[in-house]
Amino acid sequence: MPKIVDREAYRRELAIKAVDIFTEHGVNGLGMRGIAEALGLSKSALYHYFTSKEELFKASTEVFLEPTSLYGLAEGEDVPQDKKAMLIKLVTTLDNRFRGELTLMLDYTKDRSAQQVSEDSLLAIANQKFKGELGNIVGDSHADQAYALLFGGLTMRLLNGEQTQIEDIVQWVLNIPNRRE
Repeated sequence: MPKIVDREAYRRELAIKAVDIFTEHGVNGLGMRGIAEALGLSKSALYHYFTSKEELFKASTEVFLEPTSLYGLAEGEDVPQDKKAMLIKLVTTLDNRFRGELTLMLDYTKDRSAQQVSEDSLLAIANQKFKGELGNIVGDSHADQAYALLFGGLTMRLLNGEQTQIEDIVQWVLNIPNRRE
């Protein structure tokens, strides 16, 4: 009897695994052959699920932006409802992969003009998702400020050998005046 494969579930599984590959190698670091090898399958099998590297990268980005991934949640675990606990979970999860994500963002945008970056749908989705999550914590009118503090704090932490504490970054965001809209 032939093996029955849930195509969408397997496609999602490949996209999840590809997140780490893109984070390690960048968008341009590997072609489909290299990605397929890293995933442990043939190039033709990968093309069966994704018609291009761009399609795989888009699927990986969408999976990465789901709450389970953004907050580093275990299967069945819910996003904390307490604003501080929510922010600690988000910052901690981002911190664990920030070096790779920052490298990936720079690689993705390095050969693009400011206009191309501003018109890029994946970047728009990512910005919208991050701002939405931060808006849930500090209010939509302060999401840009929280976004700047979050990524600025994580960059400081990266560049000073983790001397900036996660708790400090969390507190900077929580101290944004007039959090309630």
